[in-house]
Amino acid sequence: MRALVAALSLVLLSTTAARASDGTLQIYFVDVEGGQSTLFVPSHGQSLLIDTGWGYNAFRDANRIVAAMKKAKISKIDFVLITHFHSDHVGGVPQLVQKVKVGTFIDHGPNREASKTSSTLYAEYQKAIAGSEHIVA
Repeated sequence: MRALVAALSLVLLSTTAARASDGTLQIYFVDVEGGQSTLFVPSHGQSLLIDTGWGYNAFRDANRIVAAMKKAKISKIDFVLITHFHSDHVGGVPQLVQKVKVGTFIDHGPNREASKTSSTLYAEYQKAIAGSEHIVA
């Protein structure tokens, strides 16, 4: 499954990067303390954020992503790709969508883990992205 998500990420990035007239691609590695959130911003094209960090931290990770967006001079994120439904990857979605407009969410589909934590995180994610564009990879 992770290989599929990685392949989808590369396709999205190569497609948007190929459209960039000057060929530049900015990559921001956002420290979310235990996980990593990565923002890709081609010079002409659509931005992609992979994972959002933790939730329940007074918007710490959402604020760090917003700071990276300001450096990149973007006001919205076109695509957010969630690699899996663990706290340090999907937990920050509810806080992020309160601060930033997101075009489309991409994930691997329904939660397959039976733990209470992952079930709670998945339910919170579903609530946060309700009404948003959504792609299942």
